Amino acid sequence: MTKKLAYQRGFLLYHSSHGPCRITDIIKQTQSGKDQYYYSLESKQPRFKRARFLIDSDQVETSGFHLAISPKEANQILDYLKTRDPSNRGLGKKQSEMVLDLIRKNTPWAFSRVILIFSMEKDGKAAKGKREMLDRAAKGLIRELSFALEISEGEAFFRMKKSLKHSQKVNPWVLDTISHSLVDA
Repeated sequence: MTKKLAYQRGFLLYHSSHGPCRITDIIKQTQSGKDQYYYSLESKQPRFKRARFLIDSDQVETSGFHLAISPKEANQILDYLKTRDPSNRGLGKKQSEMVLDLIRKNTPWAFSRVILIFSMEKDGKAAKGKREMLDRAAKGLIRELSFALEISEGEAFFRMKKSLKHSQKVNPWVLDTISHSLVDA
């Protein structure tokens, strides 16, 4: 292979819907005289029974896959949820655009920021669109914390909820949505 790839065979990538997937092979195809590389991923999630995915090496992040977080990083995320991140204040009309961008990133850090943004809203309302974005962020974050910390999704939910309540008053609809995310997961 002549192209320097971001990931190698054996790396563990994570997706908020598909869970952990191991790179089992790197496939090279020549199309129109240009070499294109694909990662062959195998799901490690029992509920997907060894499902396989073929992802263009240039599209890994846009497809929602990222390196699985470590237990240390999972704990850093839980600590972040205890904060009142000042960059989340006063977003006004930019909030919707920012939240959509974060949801598209499909990473645990982006999901934790979405949860904080909504939890810090003054008089936040549980509009359908907000609830759907929060639900996606909560499910994705709960699953990845569960995987990284090797705990149940219920325990990951409990730790996330405890972190949110640690130093701030959280909008009740946020906790309600997160609670329902766990039930529906």
